[in-house]
Amino acid sequence: MATSTIIDYRRYDYMRTLWTPYWMVSSEISAVDSDDLFALCFQFPAADYGTRSILIEKIAFQVTEAFAGGTITVNVGAATIATTDDGEDGDTATDVDQDEYIPTADITSGSTGTYFAATGDWITQRLLQTNGAPCLVTPADSTVPCVGVWVASDATITAGKGRIIMQVTEVPTL
Repeated sequence: MATSTIIDYRRYDYMRTLWTPYWMVSSEISAVDSDDLFALCFQFPAADYGTRSILIEKIAFQVTEAFAGGTITVNVGAATIATTDDGEDGDTATDVDQDEYIPTADITSGSTGTYFAATGDWITQRLLQTNGAPCLVTPADSTVPCVGVWVASDATITAGKGRIIMQVTEVPTL
């Protein structure tokens, strides 16, 4: 599997309400700072979630400042990190699927707005209501599942900011 160098954009101040869908919002991602890196937004360690899986009900990428600088790709996808202590700037993530949740074709990075998945693996599973991977994330401590953003360009990125907005439900598992 390929690896990517991490730039950390997680937030620890969002509210969690067990069993009720709730929204998670990442910190704002700087395209200039995260060019060719994995912008880590959310991680799901078993130590935090116990015997609950995470059902991703809705997911969107919100462009808060238009991206500029060459032909830019923005993908929202899945990766893993080695332990709950990893994931800081400069650490390594293992790529699972860079466009697992929202492929770059569904994001107009040059225009501000909120872009929901219209194609790809996650939306296919949600529409089929199978609720398997990638919709259902099983927390783990040794290979911690993560959601984040890959930003890349064929030139120097000069502008761009955005964040992931995700509605989740904690689902009890045995």
